Amino acid sequence: MLTGINLMRTGVVQADLRELLDGAPAYLPDLMAAKAEAEHAPLDGPSADQLSEDVTRLQAALDEAEAASHLPDRPTAEPALNALLIRTRLT
Repeated sequence: MLTGINLMRTGVVQADLRELLDGAPAYLPDLMAAKAEAEHAPLDGPSADQLSEDVTRLQAALDEAEAASHLPDRPTAEPALNALLIRTRLT
């Protein structure tokens, strides 16, 4: 959701959550550290209620960012990508 919010607000895809911590739930760095330590280990983290509240809050922020976004409704890069594909295949 943080990546989507950032995309809607800035037009930039930023998948590195370390760059998106402003406005993120306070426990996110701990979750990221736990994931880095042991991807499948049990996690002592926020409660299910806390996670649910944060997902609801972040979904609302994503919806708001989408409504205020200046991004086009449809992708506009298709002709350029097609031309790149053709050039690549011809070389």
